[in-house]
Amino acid sequence: MKISLHILLPFLLLPLLTSCFTGVEGTKKITLSKEDRRVLRPSAEDNFLKSIEATPLSEWKQGKLFYATDNRSILIFDQQGLPEDPDKAGIGGKILSFEGTEERIGPDGKSYLTLLFKNGDDVLRYQSGKLSDTAPEVIKSDGLPMLIDLDMIQQASMLMNGKTLFTRTALWYDMDGNRLAGRKFVPVTVRQVLPGSMVFPIKAVFEDEEGDKAYVLLNFGNSGTDSRSFSHIFSLDDIRKKFPGITDEVWSLICREKIKAGMTKDECRLSLGNPTEVSAGHDYSQTLDLWHYPDGTVLWFEDGLLSRFRK
Repeated sequence: MKISLHILLPFLLLPLLTSCFTGVEGTKKITLSKEDRRVLRPSAEDNFLKSIEATPLSEWKQGKLFYATDNRSILIFDQQGLPEDPDKAGIGGKILSFEGTEERIGPDGKSYLTLLFKNGDDVLRYQSGKLSDTAPEVIKSDGLPMLIDLDMIQQASMLMNGKTLFTRTALWYDMDGNRLAGRKFVPVTVRQVLPGSMVFPIKAVFEDEEGDKAYVLLNFGNSGTDSRSFSHIFSLDDIRKKFPGITDEVWSLICREKIKAGMTKDECRLSLGNPTEVSAGHDYSQTLDLWHYPDGTVLWFEDGLLSRFRK
């Protein structure tokens, strides 16, 4: 029996057509619910310092000021004529003034930009490693190692100074730099915003409701993974109002990062944060949960209530 080629052709091409199918055409479109969009939308805290941006070198004026966070800051500059021991240079805590730029020809014959700073009568040279024609836009004021742009600190001060905020961290420091047993979710009034450390550039000095002074360190950015961003350190609103069902006694424990038997999972999470590992199960009469924290703290829950813990 003979079969015409024009009849067989569609069947011969079918495997080729199906093998090229990507699956995109059949994928169901996924849309976010209103609740999902609300959660993902940046909060007021996320946007609080958003207006503060580093400026490119092309916008710097002579006399722009930078804070040297540490004596080791001297190591970013040319060492010719400087003490071999960074501590002897005594640059930590000093304010450096940007004086301009000069070009230097590298071993490859290309022109690289050098930034000039003054520390008193001394001129310090920072080799940017950037080509002269691109450096003015590539170099940003927050990108110099161990130096803090004081214009950015001034902008943060204008936003924060005199404002009453609510703490999200108990990691406080006294004015001598010693760690304090601070409290979370309590009102504080910012009294000063100063340059911080080489890691955390903002030092926010505040008074609590009892008039005691302390400070916290934070970053300019508000990345969701950044544990020292403004949104992780402060709240603009009184968090206590969101949990009216929590008793004053338990709330006092939460503020001091303490726990006691009988607390709920939500109360423990407010106090200690999210656990890194959770084990769940049940026996004949109740559900059992085990929470583990990085510092070795372990919490046991029975039917959703804390029954015992190890710290």
